[in-house]
Amino acid sequence: MLKYKNKYATKAISVFGEPQLSIIKRLSQYVEIKEDTSILIPNCQDGIYVLPLSKKSNNITCYEESTKLLDGGVIDQFLTLGLIKRLKGAKLAEHVKVKKYNFFHEKQSYRYDLVLAIRTIQLKENNKWSISKKLKSLMNSVNENGFLYLNYYLDEDIEVSKNQILRYKQIMGYIDLKKWNVIYHKENYIRGSVHNKHPFNKKEHTHKVGSILLQKTPNNYKKRTINRVYRTSSIFGQPNQQIYDYILFFQKKYNRNIDLLIVDANDGKNVLPFARRNYNVVCYEDNDVLINGGIFNGKFTNGLKKRISDFSLEDKVEIKQINYYCTKEIKKFDLVYVENSLNLDKNKNISMKKKVRKLMSNVREGGYIYIYYDLIVDNCLEKSNLYLNSNEMKTYFDKEDWKIVYICEREHTSICHYSENRKIGYIFAMKKRNRNNFNDKRIRKHVLDNYFKGTDSITKFPSKYKMEKALKNINYEMNYAIQKFSELFNSHDINTKQLK
Repeated sequence: MLKYKNKYATKAISVFGEPQLSIIKRLSQYVEIKEDTSILIPNCQDGIYVLPLSKKSNNITCYEESTKLLDGGVIDQFLTLGLIKRLKGAKLAEHVKVKKYNFFHEKQSYRYDLVLAIRTIQLKENNKWSISKKLKSLMNSVNENGFLYLNYYLDEDIEVSKNQILRYKQIMGYIDLKKWNVIYHKENYIRGSVHNKHPFNKKEHTHKVGSILLQKTPNNYKKRTINRVYRTSSIFGQPNQQIYDYILFFQKKYNRNIDLLIVDANDGKNVLPFARRNYNVVCYEDNDVLINGGIFNGKFTNGLKKRISDFSLEDKVEIKQINYYCTKEIKKFDLVYVENSLNLDKNKNISMKKKVRKLMSNVREGGYIYIYYDLIVDNCLEKSNLYLNSNEMKTYFDKEDWKIVYICEREHTSICHYSENRKIGYIFAMKKRNRNNFNDKRIRKHVLDNYFKGTDSITKFPSKYKMEKALKNINYEMNYAIQKFSELFNSHDINTKQLK
């Protein structure tokens, strides 16, 4: 873990402030930066991210066309020492090759293990080139199996040039998922980050920030030439950002392929990211149009089967064309992933508790469940089987059997493809050891020991579910014992008659 501290804080600090070490720390979790790791930093300014990275790698190339940021001087009333002097002061000049012109001015032929672009695609000095052209230049500079990190602002200012604007989730439209693996992707479109004053913005201000880490798939050009197909995205939008965090989480936890259940998979919005990482996916969807293609809610979709076929993932995905809640799935999974399922009209006659319990029953011990659900927007509305009240979801998770990793229920409303006024929540929980089976004997003993004693009701009845199960087991064992004693006595009578 890198701990960067500027020992020339009074004179050598970057005019743009100190670097965000959280960016470098998170990069280090996925990218092994060695001394010979080649790193490209376009628009490096006066070295805000060059210096901390040059402590880990001695093979850094950076571009900057501003002579003041390179050699020092006053820029927009802020005094900077300059990149070159800062490198000399830190004795890191030999680790960095500085090119004094704009990165996008010429076609790049060299490839790097890591390309770090902090706001590069939105800077005013790069306004001559379109967003897509800038991204293409950055992507072409990455080695096979190399990484591209992008950090950008989510603009809301309509006066900003179209070559600088990036909207929420727009970045995914520029990425060919056949060529690139999304390691992680996050966009803080609700909450802004506070930035201190710096050149070109002299007041404390906030920005909504997005970041994405991509890894280049090896040998993709040859594969694309041989098997070039037309692929479409889901009509329900891009996959959830959390999916990529879960993929990394399970890759570290298990050294094997993961068994995954997706309920109400639609046209594969959240299926493909898992299947492309070799997950064994079982998905339920009973809508024929969403499976085979056609017009759904006024939009054309190629369908789940076609989208899976385009990526040659038929052996990774099993499609069950039936309503999950109306059938019995006996298989247990490492992860049960549910989004926009509990609130569907087709499931309105099934109680919320029954639906959640059924989902929980398909999680194996040590496995996980993720549920993305809708909350009642107006508390005055009558409770239904489609929406939950605040704090209702966690009541379905028995603390003895489940560990809630996190739960979030948003207070504000949001807009999605089917509703303009929506409140959502999501929960991620792990199923602990199945204590109901493990403790059957202890529960029965507890019931028998305390049922007739003058103890309080909590001691008598630990829970309705445990009480019913214990009594059921006791009745079963009593009936079984009566049957065995009856067989024993009958055989004894027969033997006695034969002896006489």
